[in-house]
Amino acid sequence: MPSIQYKLISEPDDSTEYTLSALYRRAHDSMRNIDGLQPQEAFDELLKFLFFKQANEDKGPKLFFPREGSPLSKTEIKKLADEVRKVFSGYIETFNSWFRQLWKDQRFQLSDTALVTLCQLFKDIHFSKVSFDIRSAALKEFLSPEMRRGLGVYLTPDDVVKMMVEFVNPTIEQSVYDPACGSGTFLIETLKHCRANKKAQRISVWGTDKNPRMLLLAELNMGHFPEITFNRRVTDALFPEGEDTWPAADSFDVIFTNPPFGMMLDSASFDLRRFQTSRNTDGRQVNRQPSEIVFIEQSLHYLKPGGVLAIVLPKSVVTNSTFQSARRALDKQGYIYAAMILPPETFATTGTQASTVALFIRKYGLNEDKKGKIQIALTNVTNVGYDSTGRARKQNQLLKLAEDLRSCIESKSSIGVCRALPEISREETFSELGNLLAGRTGARDAARLGDVVEKAANGRTPPRLSYTDEGLFVVKVGNLTGNGINWIPRERNFISDIEKKKRQASKQLMLQKGDILLTAAAHSPVYIAKKVDIVDCVPEWVGGAASYVGEVMMIRPNRKVIDPFILLAFLRMPATTERIQMMIRGQTAHLYASDLLSLPLPSALLDPDERMRKAAEILRRETEINFEMNQLAFEQQQILGSIEL
Repeated sequence: MPSIQYKLISEPDDSTEYTLSALYRRAHDSMRNIDGLQPQEAFDELLKFLFFKQANEDKGPKLFFPREGSPLSKTEIKKLADEVRKVFSGYIETFNSWFRQLWKDQRFQLSDTALVTLCQLFKDIHFSKVSFDIRSAALKEFLSPEMRRGLGVYLTPDDVVKMMVEFVNPTIEQSVYDPACGSGTFLIETLKHCRANKKAQRISVWGTDKNPRMLLLAELNMGHFPEITFNRRVTDALFPEGEDTWPAADSFDVIFTNPPFGMMLDSASFDLRRFQTSRNTDGRQVNRQPSEIVFIEQSLHYLKPGGVLAIVLPKSVVTNSTFQSARRALDKQGYIYAAMILPPETFATTGTQASTVALFIRKYGLNEDKKGKIQIALTNVTNVGYDSTGRARKQNQLLKLAEDLRSCIESKSSIGVCRALPEISREETFSELGNLLAGRTGARDAARLGDVVEKAANGRTPPRLSYTDEGLFVVKVGNLTGNGINWIPRERNFISDIEKKKRQASKQLMLQKGDILLTAAAHSPVYIAKKVDIVDCVPEWVGGAASYVGEVMMIRPNRKVIDPFILLAFLRMPATTERIQMMIRGQTAHLYASDLLSLPLPSALLDPDERMRKAAEILRRETEINFEMNQLAFEQQQILGSIEL
């Protein structure tokens, strides 16, 4: 089991993450200015130098360099650079083979001047005295979001990592592993957590990554930490190679990981036969499976019986119907005991607005009762301390979430933003979590949306060439306001007569009085069902008839069963919006009519009390006023457009 052990260093260093990050920037800029390197090339050379610097502190020989700005002749610069190159090459030979894999030529690709400049810049930095948290923070500060994306470095946000580690609460005696450790974010937080709870013990962590550069980042972050053993390997944790004894089945107490998303494993290129999650309902192997699905099963494989997996995943893993057979396979291997839904802005710095969820999973213990009952603790986080642009937000919900989530599990009641879902058996947690989120479980005789509507359908977006300056009006997302439909035509609001005839043949694509419209597709899930409006009348000045596009869903209430305005009031409630957003499927946000029809309805809708009737009357009046406002806006537009100055 390869490892690096570091000596205890007690003397503190007064370096901060900001001064160290500033040095990284100066070094990066110096290489670009002196040798004209591209950002990626300069970053790779900086990694080489940081490896050299740390190894030189440990192994020697100690090389002397004059301070920055000291005048040096060309002969002196060459002599110093040659010494560094010789020592660096020796380190590559004596360290693990993956360094040789990363730097095959075992050389700096820098001029003598650039290399000596780096040595002078870092002359007074002693990494053996710089704590791992300062080093890791400095590297994050240095790596801007743009640089990270260019280098393929995707960091899980600190507060998410801290919350997950704090909630799982690993002890110093437990073995903690990250199969896709990247720069070591989860492992670093584990070290901080264990050190805070028990300082005097040696701490060991395990990490693998198939990218040597990522693993080097982890090592540079954790190197020289007092009493640390960092066990590491360059390998694909899904398909490990070599004769090493780890990672192996039933080896670890805790696994933290945020595996790569969106990589499709093809059976022609990857051996999927041993993964139960890669079989369909009749047991046959599927041809393709997303890597994140297989990652759950492989992580459970590495855990000891009773071990815990805390993993960040796309929300689609929980909600998409295409993964149901995979979820049933996972039901046989472990169970979910807590879940944290994260808002889209969580990973905005990586350039994605994907919906994500953190699952906390326990592998079945030996002889554990799989049919035993459990209530999954759920938290739907809406504030992670910043918005989609990265600007700070107050009241970050992650800061005390671990404590609340633990209390929710113990009390089986709502605490803060945490709540206990309805009770189910352990062997159903994977297959039923999506239904629990959407409220599709409970008494079978409970009323559902499908019981009170005639139709619910997603619209259809016309072909681009079908748009005209006049014809059939199509309601788009921009026409919905949440306070009434805006009927003032804008760009591409009309379609041709040919397209109109096609839509008239399908009654569900032509809007009727009383139809309710809501947003059903968007680049971010926070916009789904945020705008809900009712069709009371289609103005004659847009043709008296209208259809709607694919990003909009139509709900046609059964007037014999429910007042459309009562249903509108219910659909506009914040709690209902949250419940609908739990039904979203896919990496991008999509709501499907078949899912929405299963939405549970409170009895107050079918037998409305005075408050519901009052809400309906207010919405009815709002709709009338909205129509008048549309009429005034249209008349104003006509008059002002006819005036010649």
